[in-house]
Amino acid sequence: MSRVLSFVRLNKNNEEYCQLQIDAINKYVAEKNININKSFEIEINVPSEESNLMQLLENCEKNSTLLIYDLNVLGRTTETIIEIMKFLLSNKVRLLVINQNLDLVDDKDMLTKMILGVMSMTLGLEKDLMSLRTKEALTERKLNGISLGKPKGTIQKSKFDKQRDKIEELLALGLSVRKISKLLGYNNHIGLNNYVKKRNIKQALPNILDLAS
Repeated sequence: MSRVLSFVRLNKNNEEYCQLQIDAINKYVAEKNININKSFEIEINVPSEESNLMQLLENCEKNSTLLIYDLNVLGRTTETIIEIMKFLLSNKVRLLVINQNLDLVDDKDMLTKMILGVMSMTLGLEKDLMSLRTKEALTERKLNGISLGKPKGTIQKSKFDKQRDKIEELLALGLSVRKISKLLGYNNHIGLNNYVKKRNIKQALPNILDLAS
């Protein structure tokens, strides 16, 4: 067999699964009489650390064999797992997966192509079903009289928020929205006018003037 690498995905929040990987790999190499040339252990505790897998991909040499316990160690989404599998196989890295009993030779192997095809089809089906579930759930809510979207009256963040104090000050001085828009460098006064109306800024101006007196 070619140069063999083993990989264990570590997670301090799931030490039981880490040990399961180690035990399974040790048992497999003992039964198959395989010599591990290099072992990788990469800690990935949160999704943002998935990029740490680059260490593994960078160290998988061409014509080597990668031994893992489960396909799940390659990612937390089917799409990511398929992408990494394709990358490894296209770089002539043979993939041995203990839990799924897979021996994927390379991207030219017919059986490997078939397995990747089924996985890709499953991914497409998964996305379609998710889309359908979302649409049907929204339709059900609508039929039951539940309004969709943000609650009525919800005020979203606006680009004008950062200059609200200045806008209030200029309105209090009697400047029109059009003039304020031009003064503050906005191309269109309509957006600012809507902002002032929705937040009832003009109605609050007397209070502002009282505080200033």
